[in-house]
Amino acid sequence: MLPAIPEDGLKMLAYWIGAVCTLGIYTILYRENRVYRILEHFYIGLALGFGLVETVNKVLDPQWFRPMVTETSVSVASFDKPPHLEGVELDKTIKRVGDGSWKWKPSESPQIRLVGIPPDWGAPNYLKLWLHLDSPVTNGQIKLTVRIHNPDAPEEASLSTNISTDFSGWRELRLELRDFSVQGQPFRDFEKVGKYRVLGDVVAVEFQANDTLVRSGATVHLDELRHCIGYKWWWAFALVVGLMYYTVLSPRFGWMSRLSLSFLMSLSAAGYTFKAFTIEVPPQIQDSFRPIFGVDFATAINNAIFVGVLLCVMVYFFFSVEHRHVLIRGPANLGRWLLMLTFGIVFGNTVMGRFSLFISRLDFLMLQNPVEADKWTKLGMVVGLAIVLFGAAFLSVEYERRRAQRAAT
Repeated sequence: MLPAIPEDGLKMLAYWIGAVCTLGIYTILYRENRVYRILEHFYIGLALGFGLVETVNKVLDPQWFRPMVTETSVSVASFDKPPHLEGVELDKTIKRVGDGSWKWKPSESPQIRLVGIPPDWGAPNYLKLWLHLDSPVTNGQIKLTVRIHNPDAPEEASLSTNISTDFSGWRELRLELRDFSVQGQPFRDFEKVGKYRVLGDVVAVEFQANDTLVRSGATVHLDELRHCIGYKWWWAFALVVGLMYYTVLSPRFGWMSRLSLSFLMSLSAAGYTFKAFTIEVPPQIQDSFRPIFGVDFATAINNAIFVGVLLCVMVYFFFSVEHRHVLIRGPANLGRWLLMLTFGIVFGNTVMGRFSLFISRLDFLMLQNPVEADKWTKLGMVVGLAIVLFGAAFLSVEYERRRAQRAAT
């Protein structure tokens, strides 16, 4: 068994490894050298390993493999706490899941309403509910209704389905959402998840017994209501398409990689690219028409500058007519200067971002040094380490130069 390393020792080790890597990478400022190449390969290998682990743990496993081989379900109501509803009581004897179930007498209360449930259901495929009857009730039905508040619709919406009570004992019911009757607009306006759409905020779930069930005097037990996303077995084909990319390494089967690449590119072009264009571009065009009159002075000046810059840049890219006339040449030249100004701002912002990274490295080297010493001693340590690394870089360059000379002679 390896001896335990004190926490202070780990901090010291981590700091000096980080300092060597940081200053060693900066030796590229002198010349291409072996110190830089060693640390460059170290960083690339570390990034590749980290990226692989993150891809497996955060993408492939939770978002592809588990949904493919398991059922994802979230509890809506466990029915194992006192209900505080008329005609309903907690029964810890007849239960299926958890500590108890709700014993419901429709003859005393034909309807019960669950509130305070999780509102975000995502895009479920179906609901699962455990239901128990002492004896079958022919023509008896329980209407299950999901009340939904959709932020994208003005009125409350609902999904409902009827559950037959022609059985006895416990039964786990699987209620497909596509079989529910829809009132209003329960789904959000943004994109579908597969063939199922995202629900709005669920505000309540209601159980309504029909007259036949009420008159029968039957007792109903409710237990464990869940919304579920089923097994997505067809996602296994994604593995086949992904493996086809590696056939590029085989001269005989390389055509398969081109097939998968063209297929996915066509899906991206027809689906994401076109959809992104229709979603993003029209609002931007609409926003370009800004009022100059009928608004306050500051807004009018701002809108006028915006529209003027937009028109000048558009004229610069208008190549159907030669830029000879002064009415075209002037705005086009101004548009070119405005483009250069914009590119300069973007480039300056990029440079400032790189300087921020450099300052962050200096902060690490100078202010996060765990050595208990004054700032000048810490500075001397960093400078000394930099001299050693740049000296090693210089020696490696000289070694390669002399070896090249010997090989030439």
